Amino acid sequence: MKSLFKKNRKQELETVMSCLLVICASCLMIWLTQTMQLCYELGKDDTDDFIWQVLSRSITLVAMAVCSIFIWIMLSNVKRNEVFTKRNANLIVFIGVTVEMAGLLQYILGIFTLEGISRESFMIYLLLGVFILFIGCLFKIGIRMKEEQDLTI
Repeated sequence: MKSLFKKNRKQELETVMSCLLVICASCLMIWLTQTMQLCYELGKDDTDDFIWQVLSRSITLVAMAVCSIFIWIMLSNVKRNEVFTKRNANLIVFIGVTVEMAGLLQYILGIFTLEGISRESFMIYLLLGVFILFIGCLFKIGIRMKEEQDLTI
């Protein structure tokens, strides 16, 4: 894969991490807007299943906020030239665990919800969480291989 910035690899990493942070922040704002609309519906007293909808959206909102914080920490590490470190690998794993927990909580909430509320969204969280955990494990293996190579040289 060709580099976007041929001379400065650090600048490329910062750009990618900044894009991820913007995407997470945008998703966070979308979910916050939807929750505000749901609160407005509560004020009109139109919905019978308000608490279940708010809980479902709140789980997603909290997961996105936590993931955004972890990505911001990773971005600050990249700015300090700390890219392939155990700390970043652990942050990737924490992001995966956060997404997995959001999926599990969505599943548990789906068991107790009333009919009419979508219960299939938890599968997306579970699959995405497993994928992120897999990337975190690959990242850790790569760091270990790099450390072994540095020791042999």
